[in-house]
Amino acid sequence: MLTAGLAALLVVLQIPDIWTTNVILAAGGRELNPVVRVMQRRLGRWWWLPKLLLALGGALAFTLIDDELSPWALAALCLVYLLVILSNLRQMARMGRRRKALRP
Repeated sequence: MLTAGLAALLVVLQIPDIWTTNVILAAGGRELNPVVRVMQRRLGRWWWLPKLLLALGGALAFTLIDDELSPWALAALCLVYLLVILSNLRQMARMGRRRKALRP
């Protein structure tokens, strides 16, 4: 049950990660992850689809394997995504402050 919940959380966390990344890119920011950067160049506005499918596949694999390490691995991945989302939110706030400072 814990594994399934963490797997679902991993997939759900992709949504705010994708959204915040798109906001940063639209404001002139850049992607720091080189793999995602390649996906963005090759797939354009659909860059997020393989990322979401990979997270879904990984979550499903961890759920099906369901050994004693699966919940720990999923929890670690969820924590990483939470940190990425927080970093993106921080970057968005920083970009907003810069934009306000540049206004006459």
